[in-house]
Amino acid sequence: MLNAPFVFAILIVFGIGCLIGIIPIIQNFPFPVGYDSINYYLPALYDLNSNPVIGGTLFPIYVFLVYSFHLISFSDLYLAFNVVNIVLYGSLSVTTFLLVNDVLRQSVYKSILFAIFVIFQLSALRMAWDLHRDILALVFLNLCLFTLNHLRSLHFNRSVLLQYVTVSVLYLATLFSDRMMGVLLIVSSIFFSIRYKLHLLGTINLLLLILFLTYFFLLDDITFVSIGSNPVDTLMNPVYDKNSLSPYDLLVLDLSLNGILIPFFIVGFLKKSNSQILKIPTLATILLSFSWLMIPNYSYLVPERWIILSGFFISIFGLYGFFIITDRLVNSKLRKLVSVLFISSFVTYGILFIVLPYGTVFTIPSIFQTQTGLTIPLSMSFNSLEISKNQDLVKSIDWINTNTKNNSEILGTLHWRGWFHLFLEKPRQYIFYETVSLPSNYSTMEINVTGLYDMLKSKIDFRCIDEVGAYTNSSSGSGNERNIYLIDSKSGYNDIYYYYPIVYDSKYFSIYEITDSICG
Repeated sequence: MLNAPFVFAILIVFGIGCLIGIIPIIQNFPFPVGYDSINYYLPALYDLNSNPVIGGTLFPIYVFLVYSFHLISFSDLYLAFNVVNIVLYGSLSVTTFLLVNDVLRQSVYKSILFAIFVIFQLSALRMAWDLHRDILALVFLNLCLFTLNHLRSLHFNRSVLLQYVTVSVLYLATLFSDRMMGVLLIVSSIFFSIRYKLHLLGTINLLLLILFLTYFFLLDDITFVSIGSNPVDTLMNPVYDKNSLSPYDLLVLDLSLNGILIPFFIVGFLKKSNSQILKIPTLATILLSFSWLMIPNYSYLVPERWIILSGFFISIFGLYGFFIITDRLVNSKLRKLVSVLFISSFVTYGILFIVLPYGTVFTIPSIFQTQTGLTIPLSMSFNSLEISKNQDLVKSIDWINTNTKNNSEILGTLHWRGWFHLFLEKPRQYIFYETVSLPSNYSTMEINVTGLYDMLKSKIDFRCIDEVGAYTNSSSGSGNERNIYLIDSKSGYNDIYYYYPIVYDSKYFSIYEITDSICG
């Protein structure tokens, strides 16, 4: 039965988690925080009415959760999106507290410290930045692991049957929230059922594994499984190589995120305890983080994402190992002082990552931004470009809506596709050009393609007369003629104004009318 101190501890860690979630939102309001927030989640949410069956994604629970809250609360959809993300991070803090208290057998006080320590880690904050679906799935995964931990020593009865039903529901919620977490739960649960000879759990694993694989193979259209080739051949054959991060990049990313904790992690992980339910997913994420050692085309297995996720589990065992070491100190005052300094240093590190303006080189990954820049932002005040430039981009899109014909086609980087999806008035089209080379500070994600003039003519196939006429503006009197514009950021990497006339110029962006250059 829950006692008052335990409930109070849950409220504390939930409140701290929600506070962490709300700070970057308030700091950058009204603009969204996170790359996937603007380029994936918000477009999917606003498109839900036109795609109600699956929510625009193979794993729709997060999108449906936000949309349901929007309908129930009668709130603005963007507000619902932010509120749900805040509550999810608070929930992650709570489930971390429960896992540590139950699996690692830590006191309520120490479990609070664990939860605070973990949610201020860069890996957890990176997920909070824009991997909202991962946060939701991780909450479900933690609850599932927490429930599974109670099954290993219980005799079968009505209460245990209820726990199995709970595990099955959480299992399904995890599987249909995120692909990676689903795989991690399947692996962990199978090992757990074998280790403790839980036959009913093994049966549930088999049934849900068949369901997951059937669903995934029938509907998947974005992973290496959907390419149409033998999956093994896709991972091993150099023909399919699309590795964007080198092994060195991945190693630097891993060490810059988790390196400080590795000695403590080893101590905590090797400690003999009944914590297999946590050790199994920890080991699985670490092995998948190093898939680049064994798989030639490792990019298909997204090791960078597994590195980020592994940081969550490494931080738990890292602090566990730290406490094992400090508990050997005889002087209790010294032990408390060392613990406070250790935890507070990581909390300060996390706070600075949250609040510092983008462009500040402070975190260890930011020092190595050539290797980590496309995976870890310099701070949370960023989406697909610096927050300070968001308003200017929205104004540029508004100019396009007001001053271009309905059949216009706008060229720009794929990193701005979410903005144009949300704000560009149809039937205008936004077409993103393919990046052919990166400037030296590509970590800002504001890619300006070198040789843009030649690239546009050679890489993009335009028919200068629209044969179908789908985008014809009958009121303009222009027939089916194309109207093509280019929007580019003013970072000084291309002197494209030599080739195209500027029709709109702002502080950060220029819009060029390029119809004659393409079609002339």
